[in-house]
Amino acid sequence: MGQHIATLPEHRDAEHSRRARNIRQVGIVALTILVLIGLTGFLGPRFSNVSASGGGYQLDVRYAQVTRSGLAVPLRVLVRHPGGFDGPVTLAFSKGLFDRFDFQNWYPNPSAETAARRRLEYEFDPPEADVFELTLDARVGPTQPPSAHRYWVAVVADGVQVARVDFRMVVLP
Repeated sequence: MGQHIATLPEHRDAEHSRRARNIRQVGIVALTILVLIGLTGFLGPRFSNVSASGGGYQLDVRYAQVTRSGLAVPLRVLVRHPGGFDGPVTLAFSKGLFDRFDFQNWYPNPSAETAARRRLEYEFDPPEADVFELTLDARVGPTQPPSAHRYWVAVVADGVQVARVDFRMVVLP
């Protein structure tokens, strides 16, 4: 028989081989756990609802509680006012909401807007019914880093917030 020729640049002892094998096994187990968590939907988008009332208004907001970069983040705002609306519907939003997400369109579009340091106010033409529904079509930027931030939406009547909801949105990688 001929001489043994190693294919590695240097000879590795049994302890080094065992350690490398154990590290590979831990990596495979970690990857398997991550795939199983992904299959359960735990890392995918989740939606939630928050509600508040005041001044004769009922405010309901459906939002993405957990989302991921590059995914759609719909935001739906319902305002109920028994007897209908006498004038425009005014909604205030935390400015950070518009800083973090890319809003594509409004349904319906606002008729007026006002910006302040930490809030944005939008005025909408009154609906013919007792319920006003606003849908915002937004996306999380594809390079958005993981984050968790608090936001709020409020109904404004006569310049005063009468119903406000606070919520937290988490962006996963």
